Amino acid sequence: MTFLPTLSLLVLLSGADEAPWKQVARDDGISVLARTPEGADVSEVKASALVDAPAADVWRVIRDYVNYKKTMPYTEESRVLATEEEGKVITFYCLVNAPMVDKRDFVIRILDESDWKDGKGFMKATWTAATQGAPAEREGVVRVKLNKGYWLLEPREEGKKTFVTYYLYTNPGGSLPSWVADKANKSSVPDVLRAVRKYATAR
Repeated sequence: MTFLPTLSLLVLLSGADEAPWKQVARDDGISVLARTPEGADVSEVKASALVDAPAADVWRVIRDYVNYKKTMPYTEESRVLATEEEGKVITFYCLVNAPMVDKRDFVIRILDESDWKDGKGFMKATWTAATQGAPAEREGVVRVKLNKGYWLLEPREEGKKTFVTYYLYTNPGGSLPSWVADKANKSSVPDVLRAVRKYATAR
């Protein structure tokens, strides 16, 4: 009869060593939080905002991976490499050309973990870096090896608006100093959320 209390204790202990989230920015209706895992060189970053659009409209922008080169900051190339389980699992390639640094590319495996029915529940896409099916690395382009995150959409105001959370933990790699990479992540995460908001609210 001690299983449940013991399990609860294990859950509590599992998160006991995690660093607390700290707010690092709040601007343009977007709140940005960050925390650095123990022993890590870069921070996890999480941005959130209330978007004046239904969750389905926000989801449509997020899931339009092929057009990221048109909608997302600094994205030069975006390709869906594979689709499995009727679209629930997607392997995606992206090439990013940000200012003042070498180009970066990455391959991620995206999983649709939504629990959504009749406008209720949540929509969620999570991802991790992938190697299976990845194209060969290109000369002059740094392949990002650490890349995990999620989009979480929760309806608000009877579904007219959406509370959007974008979480990312990545290290751009290459010769970029860790503190520069950390600073870049903290600015790029809200920029991506801002882009999603822009296209989701376009009338």
